Amino acid sequence: MLTQLARSSEAKKIVLNDASMKVFPRFEQTGSIRAGTIQSRLLDVETELHIDSSAPKAEIEALVALAEQMCFLMDVIRAPHEVRHRTSLNGEPLSD
Repeated sequence: MLTQLARSSEAKKIVLNDASMKVFPRFEQTGSIRAGTIQSRLLDVETELHIDSSAPKAEIEALVALAEQMCFLMDVIRAPHEVRHRTSLNGEPLSD
């Protein structure tokens, strides 16, 4: 998100004196490793974006919205995506 914010602010000529972001993911893990029933999942993600700038509030709001649209990680968090994987053991396929 910060990368996209920096790219957007540069393209739009909006000066940001400073920007920082905190990310707070919440996870849940149930089941047992020994029993093979372990399940892990992401419950939700909270973010706090702090910006220091003399630009007008409306410009910063639009800039943040644009940066969120451009952010790949925000997209992954907000929308389900297909996940494909391949596993090999000693160079041979283990599973499909």
